Amino acid sequence: MRAKPQSVAKYLTLVFLLTVFASTVNTLPSAAQLGIVHNQLPPIQLPLPQASEQQMFAQVPSILPTDATPFQVLRPRNTVGSNLKFRIFQKLPASLWFNVVTEETGRWETNVFQQANHGRQDFVFRSLPNITLGYALGKHTNVYTNYFVIKDIYSVHGNLSFPTTQSLSMGIRHDFQIGEKTVFQLDTQARELWETIHLHQADLLPSLNLTRIITPHIIFFGSLLLQLRSGELFGGATREIDPFYNAGLLMTYKNWNFIITDTYVTNFRNPNTAIPPQGNVSMIADFEVSHPISPRIPNILVFMRAEPIWNWRSHFITGQSGYDFRLYGGLRFTLTKPAYTTDIKELQAKLRKQAQQMQEWRQQNQISPSTP
Repeated sequence: MRAKPQSVAKYLTLVFLLTVFASTVNTLPSAAQLGIVHNQLPPIQLPLPQASEQQMFAQVPSILPTDATPFQVLRPRNTVGSNLKFRIFQKLPASLWFNVVTEETGRWETNVFQQANHGRQDFVFRSLPNITLGYALGKHTNVYTNYFVIKDIYSVHGNLSFPTTQSLSMGIRHDFQIGEKTVFQLDTQARELWETIHLHQADLLPSLNLTRIITPHIIFFGSLLLQLRSGELFGGATREIDPFYNAGLLMTYKNWNFIITDTYVTNFRNPNTAIPPQGNVSMIADFEVSHPISPRIPNILVFMRAEPIWNWRSHFITGQSGYDFRLYGGLRFTLTKPAYTTDIKELQAKLRKQAQQMQEWRQQNQISPSTP
């Protein structure tokens, strides 16, 4: 039985007013587009860009704390071939250094929404370019800037693919050499983070890093990092305070590299200003194996990484709860130029010392400099 024309007109008028108020469309759709069947109206749905920041964060749970605040995991540093490297690097300032790491991965994930129950699986492609450019102020002090992008594309849950996370930071670090096998590092960064549309964060990231060479093929590393988050750069910790605790091992065997890391993160969030407002605790473990794709191309590695993730104390909030498991596979390209200033100065100092010792020896033995 068809609806009366007067009733349809009233419904269309009501839908028009609600649509203008919600700003979801600019013109009045037809009855077929509205889905008016047997005098029933469909629910009004707001488009994602107009949702709140808390709702948008709940829609992008794929970015882990260790993704947005990655540690400087020790990996074998590779550069291009020696001849090409020499020709290119000799034209650059000796104090200039850079490190470019780009990962292209596919991963299978068991709980893409990071929820307490009924996890949903998906296959995700990720592109992660990471560029660090620095300048050596001395033998142990460096200033630098870092930029990286995280882009995930989901096979099934396409609504999670829209954000593109970006990070831009500047920092200073100082190394303390403790014996021949231990390096202690102080590092501080100030960075801006864009996690998704309309969501901007700013962080201060002081950290303490320790590297210990156990054997030539086994290296231990650990980090203590404090993330002070606000809405604007140098704003302090108006939104949240997040301590990170990280420890790991790097092991090498011939051309094989094995990395084991574990990171414990505690998020203390201000319920009135933090995004998201709910605090939680996470632990992210990583088990990785890598190998160059060819001895002729040592700067491109193929790798696999298993990453179990545990979340708790989040009151079952989606995006911060439950157990997730990620299995990565992909390629990593690395290009590194160290700072040669300290090496050149040390070489010059050694040459001066050798010349002075030779001069003293000649004077003691009364030998003329022209005598062979």
